[in-house]
Parts: sequence; C-alpha cells; structure tokens
Amino acid sequence: MVKPKIRPYFKAVFVSIFMAIIILFLLINYIASALKIEGTSMNPVLKDQERVIILKSPVNKNHIHRFDIIVFSTSREPHKKLIKRVIGLPGEHIEIKQGKVYVNNKILNQTFLSPADSTAYAMISMKPVKIPENHYFVIGDNRRISKDSRTFGLIPRDRIIGKAILRYWPFSRFGKIS
Repeated sequence: MVKPKIRPYFKAVFVSIFMAIIILFLLINYIASALKIEGTSMNPVLKDQERVIILKSPVNKNHIHRFDIIVFSTSREPHKKLIKRVIGLPGEHIEIKQGKVYVNNKILNQTFLSPADSTAYAMISMKPVKIPENHYFVIGDNRRISKDSRTFGLIPRDRIIGKAILRYWPFSRFGKIS
C-alpha cells in the first residue's frame, strides 16, 4: 500500500500563502492603497464616503503636477490623511483675489470648477505666497469649507503619501479621477 505524500502539498500551499502575503504587503505599503473620503472639501469631484485608489510609488511623489489630487498628512496631524488638489508648484507665487487664483500673476484656468462655484468663491482672498523648493500649495475644490494650504500652510514633498488615481466606490461613479 502506497502512502500519499501530503507533506510536499502542505509545503507548496504554505510557500504560496507566504509569497502572497509578502506581495500584498509590498503592494499596500509601497505601490498602492485604498482611501475612504471623509468630508466634503473635494465636492463635487470626490464626495463623502467614496473610495479611491492611491498610487504611492516614490516616482509619482517626485512628479507632482498642477491639478493632481494628492493624499498627504500635515505636521499638525501626522496620522490623518487629507486629500486636496495641487494648485501651486515649487518656485511659484500664488495669490487669491476675489476667488480667482493667480499663479505668477496670471489667472489660473480651473476647468474642474463650475461657473457657479467660481462666482460663489468671490469673497475668498489670500495674500501672495512664494512656494519654496519641495513644497506644494494645495486647496480643496469646495473652497468655502476646505481646510487646506490657506489654513495649514504649504505641503512638503515628504508629507505626500501619493496621488488619487481611481474611484472604485460607488460603482456608479467608478473611473479615473481628474
């Protein structure tokens, strides 16, 4: 009578599970992760309780562009993740006059804001700010209620966790974030 060889089977299963755990750990900690939106500061693009995928790769942190939606933490609340839109890049001058954002003394065309939003923000103003190297000026799309760089200051590159790239929940709004 031949005894079945169970031991190699368990070894293969154990190795497969161990490799899957390592790959999942690397994926979640270094490449991408999920985030639940909390609050309405990014309305209408991102709504409260929606879920997004964040691309965390270091390459992406070094290639931040204007209008990217990033996830970051502040020095005041290092364990809290915030999500805002990048408006100002290193070396630029930012100013807000009567709701209009100026970058290097030129009005910034913000196509993601509706004309009604632009009119509603007419009372918002901010003195000029020069953005130092490795820092970014971020602002929420719902400017009346957003706590952003106007409140807590510029975001250092090393506080950026990643870029929001995809909304996966609710399924009715599934798609790329812009």
